[in-house]
Amino acid sequence: MNSRPVHIRELAAWGLDDYEYRPQSLNDERLQQAGHLVTRREGFEQSNVVLANETESLSEMFAAHAVRPDLLAEMSGLTWSLGVVDLRQLIAFQRRLSFHPELPQIAVPEPRQWSALLALSFGSAKAVECEIVHDRSAQTLILRSNNPNLHFRITDDPASPLSIHSGGPFFEVACLHGRWFLRDGYHRAYALLNAGVFAAPAVIVYATTLEELGATQPWFFSEGILFSEAPPLVADFLDSDLVLEYDRPPLIKTLRITMEETLTPATSTGDPS
Repeated sequence: MNSRPVHIRELAAWGLDDYEYRPQSLNDERLQQAGHLVTRREGFEQSNVVLANETESLSEMFAAHAVRPDLLAEMSGLTWSLGVVDLRQLIAFQRRLSFHPELPQIAVPEPRQWSALLALSFGSAKAVECEIVHDRSAQTLILRSNNPNLHFRITDDPASPLSIHSGGPFFEVACLHGRWFLRDGYHRAYALLNAGVFAAPAVIVYATTLEELGATQPWFFSEGILFSEAPPLVADFLDSDLVLEYDRPPLIKTLRITMEETLTPATSTGDPS
């Protein structure tokens, strides 16, 4: 597994959370300067980021992706569509981007190269890569991976009630209460913006709650910051005056399944208790 340090770019102008890997020696004056730059911004006015003409021109290409079983499963229970969006006004709820030195850099297509951009936004499902250890004494199955997005999902299949996922392949934006957010695909957005590519195909989610938006983890920006007059933008990750840069050690994601069998008397209704 990767042992080289991971480089971090962290948005610094909206206050810091409690993050144990951030060096204590970071310059407080730099944080104050970053915050001052944001306070000088004019009141944020959100415009619709969906590009109607480009979306219409790609309708046939979108139709082929709209019926993908993995996309339908990923968007189950949500209101969504497919379209082309302008990345420059998307709000970021993630505080940090991590750059792993052993992962290949994202190949960015030229602007308006729609076939290549569609391939970037609607890629194939990510392969599950992890180390699997069976601790027989504890009847526990242990999975370890460099991928922080590795997670379990519950299925409707009695023979395989758990499945392992390594993160969605789709580039996603979401609208909540009139504001537009990047929902998934932060590294791709960073690479596109850094290359001067501002229009990208995306899954567009019309969220009604923070849970549908996906901004509920404690390490994300708070709802108050996201709906403030100067929210953090995805494009702010490119501004060296608004970010802190440092290295942290590589982290290992660990999942555990403990197996237990019991026999108990049936209830009077015939169902197991």
